[in-house]
Amino acid sequence: METLDDPAPPAPHGESFGSDTQHEPFWPVDVPESVPAGPELVACTVAGSTQLPATEVLRRSFQRQHPSARFVVLVTDPMLAADAPPGLSVLTPGEIGVDTVELARLAMACTSTQLAAVLRPRLLRHLLGQGTVVVHLGTSVEVFGPLDAVVSAATSERPLALVPRVLRPLPSDGLRPAPGDLAAEGTFEPDLFAVGPGAEGFLDVWAEQVCLAPGVAATFLDGAPALVDHQVVRDPGMSLSVWNAAHRELHTVASGAQDAVSMDQYLVDGQPLRTVHFTGFQPQRPWLLSADFADRPRLLLSENPHLARLCATYRNALIEAGDTGRIADRYESLPDGPTIPAPLRAAYAKAWADTERSGEPCPPSPFEPGSDARATFLRWASEAPDARHRQAGLSRWTAAVWESDPVLRRDFPDPLGGDAASFRDWCADVGVGSGRVPPESVGTATDTTTALVDQLGVAVLGAGRIAELVRSAVGTSGLPTADAPHYPVVVRCDPTVPVPAGRYLIDVRTDAMPSPEAAETWVLSQASRTAARAHGDSTVRVVPLPVADHGPVGLASRKGIRAGLEMDDQFVVATFVDHTDERRGNVLAAVNAFLAAFPEREDVRLVVAVSGAARASEAAERLRLATVTDPRIHLVDDRADTTNPSRSALLAADCVLSLHRADDGGDGDALTLATVASRGIPVIAAEHGAAAELLGPQGATLIACRSGSEPDVGTAAVTLTALAGDVAALAEAGRAARDHLLTEHTAARAGQRLRERVESAYRTWRNKWAKDRAGHADDPLHPLLVARHALHRPPDVGAGGRNAMAPAMRKAVFRVLGHYDQHLREILRSLLDGVEQTSTELLRRQSALDGGDLDVDGLRRDLARVEQRLDQLDARHADADDGLVRTRADVAEQDRRLRELESSGAGADPRVDALTERIDRLTSAVERTLDRVDAVERRQSDDERAREHQSEAGVRAASQDANHALQRTDVLQRILLREHERTTGGSDGTSTPVLCDAGLLRLPSQDSMMLPWLSSHSTWDAEVSTLIDSLLEPDGVFLDVGSYVGYQSVRVLSRLGTSGAVVAVEPCPESRALLNHNVEMNVPAAVAERLVVLDAAAWDGPGELLAESSLAGGVDARSPDDDHSGEAVPVRAVRLDKEWDRLDAVTGLSLSVVHVDVGGRVHRVLGGLVRLLRKEKPSIVCTFTPSAVYALGDDPAAALREFGTWGYDLVPVGRSNPVGADELLAAMDSAGSTSVKLWLRPKGRPEDQ
Repeated sequence: METLDDPAPPAPHGESFGSDTQHEPFWPVDVPESVPAGPELVACTVAGSTQLPATEVLRRSFQRQHPSARFVVLVTDPMLAADAPPGLSVLTPGEIGVDTVELARLAMACTSTQLAAVLRPRLLRHLLGQGTVVVHLGTSVEVFGPLDAVVSAATSERPLALVPRVLRPLPSDGLRPAPGDLAAEGTFEPDLFAVGPGAEGFLDVWAEQVCLAPGVAATFLDGAPALVDHQVVRDPGMSLSVWNAAHRELHTVASGAQDAVSMDQYLVDGQPLRTVHFTGFQPQRPWLLSADFADRPRLLLSENPHLARLCATYRNALIEAGDTGRIADRYESLPDGPTIPAPLRAAYAKAWADTERSGEPCPPSPFEPGSDARATFLRWASEAPDARHRQAGLSRWTAAVWESDPVLRRDFPDPLGGDAASFRDWCADVGVGSGRVPPESVGTATDTTTALVDQLGVAVLGAGRIAELVRSAVGTSGLPTADAPHYPVVVRCDPTVPVPAGRYLIDVRTDAMPSPEAAETWVLSQASRTAARAHGDSTVRVVPLPVADHGPVGLASRKGIRAGLEMDDQFVVATFVDHTDERRGNVLAAVNAFLAAFPEREDVRLVVAVSGAARASEAAERLRLATVTDPRIHLVDDRADTTNPSRSALLAADCVLSLHRADDGGDGDALTLATVASRGIPVIAAEHGAAAELLGPQGATLIACRSGSEPDVGTAAVTLTALAGDVAALAEAGRAARDHLLTEHTAARAGQRLRERVESAYRTWRNKWAKDRAGHADDPLHPLLVARHALHRPPDVGAGGRNAMAPAMRKAVFRVLGHYDQHLREILRSLLDGVEQTSTELLRRQSALDGGDLDVDGLRRDLARVEQRLDQLDARHADADDGLVRTRADVAEQDRRLRELESSGAGADPRVDALTERIDRLTSAVERTLDRVDAVERRQSDDERAREHQSEAGVRAASQDANHALQRTDVLQRILLREHERTTGGSDGTSTPVLCDAGLLRLPSQDSMMLPWLSSHSTWDAEVSTLIDSLLEPDGVFLDVGSYVGYQSVRVLSRLGTSGAVVAVEPCPESRALLNHNVEMNVPAAVAERLVVLDAAAWDGPGELLAESSLAGGVDARSPDDDHSGEAVPVRAVRLDKEWDRLDAVTGLSLSVVHVDVGGRVHRVLGGLVRLLRKEKPSIVCTFTPSAVYALGDDPAAALREFGTWGYDLVPVGRSNPVGADELLAAMDSAGSTSVKLWLRPKGRPEDQ
């Protein structure tokens, strides 16, 4: 006999646990006298097919201790009841009140553990009806002693007896189970507790809660003490488990039995061992007490020999009871199908709960009776849960497989994006072949791309009243329109609607929130524009929408609405509020105004149409509490849909009161009030924000505000009293307001304004995003033009050499030979002119001979037909791909079933030979099917290659023809330019034309910088031009200081059209003449009128400066006090912020962009503009040259820091993050740069402009 001093060693890993040489513990056979007399003791458990062997071990151990007690097993699968061993009392779910459909849905929505937890309280409730104490035991429990303590604790006064998992706290030492594990799994042991009469209500609540949320079943008992009187049994011999075994001392003592056979009795902390909980124990891993805590286990069996012997004995008992480790639960997989992933069960549970609330049909369970249950469920599981999954080709099943597998999440991190195609291939091959994915759930991607039509038009996206009003305005504008993003300009009325890339996106909003995705934002009022700009959204336009005419509210309609509100002929005032924005709604002010206006009248009513109460319960309760004592005030759950008389409570009113604050502009409230007024109902509104702008004094009675935006409640009360005294006059005012609104806010006017904005947006899109897909052919005359403009480049006399006097000597020689050099240049220029004219004429004649019969329109039609044919081939290819994917999935499924048949037929059954022969036939059939599939794939691949080759040849030929046509077109354009040069008589030698993105510009012939560059490039300073284009506001002013010949001024005029203005500052008379000429030649006359030219030099004070010619063209202006050499002429100096007030052309317009290109005096120029900069906060694009600032006697760092005091960040052009003054100068020194292009960005503006 083993004693405490001589414990039995644990079985080594190489030996069988629980061999016959080990002793069984002492099993008393008599019922202890301490068990109270009374009704028959009942113990129960809930088991699935995988728990049946453990249940048999539990039953035997329990009945050894309680031979006269009744042991009941509830099987989760009714089919298991027929195979129950004799002597075992078995119940099915149907016998405890769970019908077949509910059980099938529970089996789909829950895992096996969750299903047992859901059925547990129902079983206890059923057994408790027999009037006895019921003890619940988990299937993994083994009983070693009588359970009298837990049974006697469940009395009529305290009908619930609980056993805690631990009797002392778990330490936080990194071992498991840890305190966090205990908190997650629950403090009380769910595998051992007792209930007695009186616990019926608690069990009903328990059953209801776990049915709705099976995941809370593990910890539900932790809240039981608050629901029912209870008794906690703190016996260390109860519930020895992985949670507490490390803290309890287990040992054996010798005990003599009646038959004189030597036995051992187990004690735990000196108390008899009663139950051991083997939760998580796996016979295949007997070296672990619980596989749930395999990492860093708190208890090691190698250090606890007594517990190791108990585990070995329990393992042998499980194997004897039939636990082979290969028992499958019928609910774990589809009937004859793959295993159901856990996330799919959770998705089904959510769908079931949603249908219970909405009343819609529940998705079927594959375990429901009926031949089509499995197929119907698979259709649901094979559907995509949303549009994004549908686009990626993922179904509910495949998405659940990905979510449940960490390896798949690692290999395919983005299954809805870049990894969608590869994950679909995995599902069709490996997923179906391994039995994890049914073939029906393998999806295909959907093509959601929308073709872009490059023409003027507008696509309106979204639904709701804003979208309806926008569409009505578009309908009168004459613009082509679509509900899909076919056109470059997209007007989005719902910020959640996705928009493809490459569109000019316009968001229409009724709040002040910025739209980071949008190129610009439309609001309905100037107040909302100001609020949006305060939030950092700089590109905001005011585009008014029409007021729809739904007709006046008829008397019958008003009476019908009032009857629904239990009102009749009272004077009704209505207001509305959205509780999610309580401050803006200001509904309590409206209530106070009503109470102050009618303190004692009983024939008045206030109707408050409320929304958002579910999302803002605190605000809703505040309003309910403030109005509950006055029966004249009615709160109505209403969406304020004033277009539908059957739904809106506002239409029952004699007048509508709105004291909303318009901190964000209040466009949404203004639209509601305008709609109410258009129905002939008088409106009382606050005199600020969008409502005051939209309605005006003719459309509403306006209430003055205090402190800017706080409506005066007293004035509102007086107004209500006056209006209620003359109902006839009030009705007449409502009719007048209706007529005014419908006259002023028509769809035609809104459509005209909308068309202007769409046209401007389309021009911007063409300039910024439209790409030339045809490419550019080489101009035969281009080398000649480059050689011509090379004559304008002066020699570099400043280059270094071995001799330090070399630069000075070169300058002297250049001065001596300058006249001769100019003579040679004139000769070469005349020679090149003759060569160019002759080449141009020859090229013109050749083009006339070669390209006279070129049918460009026909070529375009041929290209369109080729593209259409390619689209048809792509569609057929996609259909074939889908069919191949399905075929591959079907073949993989058949192969999986064949492997299952082969493995299941490997036994000694006499029908094995016949089955093997049948498998061979099926295998041959599958191989033939695979051969046919391979042949189809090869044939399709060959056909596809042939089609692709044919299509590529056609496209290549068409592209060559198109390139030839475009080349000839470009050459003809050059010829026309030369003809224009000769016919206009511009060849006087003082200026030279160049063709660039701004148009045909004339530059001074002596220009040695801009002219040579534009002779071989199409743009000048492309980064600066792109930045200016992105900052322009169509209704703003562009100030171009140092305009020179007007390159930027002409560009900006072409983009602004007639909606904005350009102010050019240029002191040089010759440059101004070329500027005016370039504007006249490149923009329409109506647009040219938007140009204002100042013949002065910008400075930080009025006076006079000296100007001398610059090698780069134009003049350089400087102070008369500076030392100078050469000839200089005086020019007028002005402060631009003073001069600005004298310009009539910019009245009413805001300054949006300032461009300064004046060399080193940029800080002096901006110093004369500082008052306007502080007021308007325009963006500034300039060139900053520290050396030139030093030459003026100023400090560059101080100048840069002064820009910051004006409210500007220093952002180098081409970057988005601001830099400091010292950081910028240090970077220029390290890079050896003499100047830098700067964007002075107003502080607070987003970086992604």
